[in-house]
Amino acid sequence: MVVNLLLIILHLLWKLLLTLLQGLKTLWILNRKAWYLGFEWVAAKTADLLIILFKCLWWLGRQIKKRVVDFVLFFTYLNWQTIHSLGVRTVQQRLYGLSAEMAYHSTLALVPALFALLAAISSNPSLQSTLLEMANLLGEVVPEQVQKLIGATMSQSGRSLSPRLFSFSFIISIWLFSGVISSAMEALNRIHQVPPDKIRPVWKSKLIAIALTLGTLLLLIMASGAVFISDFLVEILARKSCILETVGNCPLDKIDMCLAQEPVQDCLLQSTLLDTWNRLQWPITLGIVSTNFALIYRYGPSYRKPKTPLIPGSILAAIFWALISNLFRWYVYQSEYYNVLYGALGTFIVLLLWLNISSLVVLLGAQLNSTVGDEIRRRKTQEDSKG
Repeated sequence: MVVNLLLIILHLLWKLLLTLLQGLKTLWILNRKAWYLGFEWVAAKTADLLIILFKCLWWLGRQIKKRVVDFVLFFTYLNWQTIHSLGVRTVQQRLYGLSAEMAYHSTLALVPALFALLAAISSNPSLQSTLLEMANLLGEVVPEQVQKLIGATMSQSGRSLSPRLFSFSFIISIWLFSGVISSAMEALNRIHQVPPDKIRPVWKSKLIAIALTLGTLLLLIMASGAVFISDFLVEILARKSCILETVGNCPLDKIDMCLAQEPVQDCLLQSTLLDTWNRLQWPITLGIVSTNFALIYRYGPSYRKPKTPLIPGSILAAIFWALISNLFRWYVYQSEYYNVLYGALGTFIVLLLWLNISSLVVLLGAQLNSTVGDEIRRRKTQEDSKG
């Protein structure tokens, strides 16, 4: 029956196509010259568009090739001399003190941010899934005490809070988090050794800091939403993939009956797809973090010297941030004296230390970009002088 229905549909489509071609033939005979001119104009415009498209693709290919070559060459400069120079400049620029300043501002912004989080969930429960996905993305690297703090906040989401509280807390948290970005921008100006006459005015720096703060928040929300939707689609695909196992074990003369049956549950292909997707959570998290770092490295300093790398340092900073955060997480888990010695302040101490370490890693990534950039320019100058 299905085959007969398909044949009828194909026959109707064929008749419709023949009728359409007959009509086009009649129009062509009646107004052949106009059709010819129209085809000529369309052909000329299509050729122009293809040429423009080819030029754009050629330019894009050259840019990608250049970026890839620069990215690979970046790692050829990573030697003991570069590491020594990185350590010396870190001490000279007082990056540890500046990272402590960033951690302090982050701690100040945490309280209104948690209030804004509670108010957002209370006013719009549908946001809870996205916020949970954000917490899951960072839950692999943050210390356990920080996870408990976020979890305690999420557990209070059932309370009814005023939307005005969300607006007020959101504005305050954005302002305070912009202080973190402002401290990072000041550190980046030191790292890039920006001359005093090229440093941005205070009002312009604050506006850029607020824009970077909002951009970071928007990036996290979009990435978390994309991951949440992807999780949903992967789960559906994994469940539907079991139908392949059902059909694979079905005789050819009974395919229709097998397709009408419910697929088997918990098949091997389903578990493989889910395991593969779960392993991709780490690269997704590191991609989000490195993109955020790259935005700060690009727009944070008032001036960037030519040929200063951007992407390699942000990727390395994201990787080292994940590694160091996991090491710190393991250290805190093994050393339980924080809660014994500090009591209720143990969570706050761990949070402050983790924010300090994270801020230092961000600045070290920018310092590595600047150090390698100086070495690239030095070698370029030597090659030009020899030539």
